[in-house]
Amino acid sequence: MKYKNIREKELKNKVGADWFKNFDTTEIIGNIDFSVFPKQDNLFGKSPLLWAYPKTGNYDVTTMFVQLILTIGKARTFDKTLPPAFLGEFDFKKIAFVSYISIQDIFYLNDFNWNVTPSNHETKEFKLIKERVENTLKKSTHTLTITKKIQKNSNSSLLIILRKLQTAKIKIDKNNFIPIYLR
Repeated sequence: MKYKNIREKELKNKVGADWFKNFDTTEIIGNIDFSVFPKQDNLFGKSPLLWAYPKTGNYDVTTMFVQLILTIGKARTFDKTLPPAFLGEFDFKKIAFVSYISIQDIFYLNDFNWNVTPSNHETKEFKLIKERVENTLKKSTHTLTITKKIQKNSNSSLLIILRKLQTAKIKIDKNNFIPIYLR
């Protein structure tokens, strides 16, 4: 495997350089470890294409997405900046994406304790989100396997996905109306 036995920061740098070289992967938004922006800047600023969660081992896709959702929800990152078109995760074997709009409703759950530790898989909050996102992830997750052989083909597949992401929709509600209106 191409990225096996390396540190998380090195993994982020290598994935950014190898898979997202046509995009800006240098910005860190709050507690989100990896983000992808278009390189060109326009009059209204850049909108994120992807917020992702990297791990150095071989992890379950659903578990990693739940940790990312808990991290975003705890910091209320979506209230401070325009959310991306996609959320993602990657480890040394795979890169997976799901559209933000397909899981956006989770961030507005009533009576939910967002102050739990995202890495604690035993909390009722973790289990609740995992249960809610499992079906969504089964239906709408795009997953690419990382190997040296298919990287060039997957790079083009990844670019196609990211180009679609640039036109992805975001639900407008009372919480994000002002930032979207200002854009």
